[in-house]
Amino acid sequence: MGIKKSQSWSLDIVLGVIIFSAAFFIFYSLIDADSGTKAQNLKEEASSVTKQVASQEAPLRVVDKNEINITKLNELKNLSYADLKRRMRVEGDFCIYLEDDEGNLVLINNSYRGIGSPTINLSGTPCSQK
Repeated sequence: MGIKKSQSWSLDIVLGVIIFSAAFFIFYSLIDADSGTKAQNLKEEASSVTKQVASQEAPLRVVDKNEINITKLNELKNLSYADLKRRMRVEGDFCIYLEDDEGNLVLINNSYRGIGSPTINLSGTPCSQK
């Protein structure tokens, strides 16, 4: 009888390890699928923000005929981040900044600060002071 008890105990351990492993892989796959969805949502929101500041028909545009309209850029910069986020209709944080052809940050009103969330940093500088 001693052999049967140890065999059943070993079977319990093996079964427990299998169940634990299955639960771990199911949990991991659910988390991984959720992060893919979040990444896709962020890409869509980034595209939406870009279109809203660059599209000719957008009310928040700062680009007119392939040139930056400084007046409209300043109007956008003077909005509070909460108001800007509401007008953009996005949930995630964002920062609007300008780059030259080589990918270098361009000064906006003599500052490397962008327009958007103060929690986002551009070259060690917060995106916004608001």
